[in-house]
Amino acid sequence: GLKYPSFNSSYFEKKAKIWQKKYSRRRHLAKFLVLQNKNKRVLCPRSLESFANWQKAQKSKAKCQAKAANQRREYLHKLTTHLVKQYDVIAIEDLKTKNLQKNHHLA
Repeated sequence: GLKYPSFNSSYFEKKAKIWQKKYSRRRHLAKFLVLQNKNKRVLCPRSLESFANWQKAQKSKAKCQAKAANQRREYLHKLTTHLVKQYDVIAIEDLKTKNLQKNHHLA
């Protein structure tokens, strides 16, 4: 009957969401400028990799997403090691929620 709270990594998830928006905007602008250079037949057109702001946003987004994932993984690791140390026998039940929805007596 003991319930453990779910992990809340809201800070880094919010940061990742913000950087995802910035990344998308900057990528769209970079693609637009690459196409513009291509259509104008510029002598040395820029490639998508030459846009530094887009690359910075990509790296920042990846860092925030990795930090959030690492925090979630660490929380689960701490919780499972605590459970293993505290209890002798652990049983895991694999429930199919689709079957529970069909049979209302089990739900």
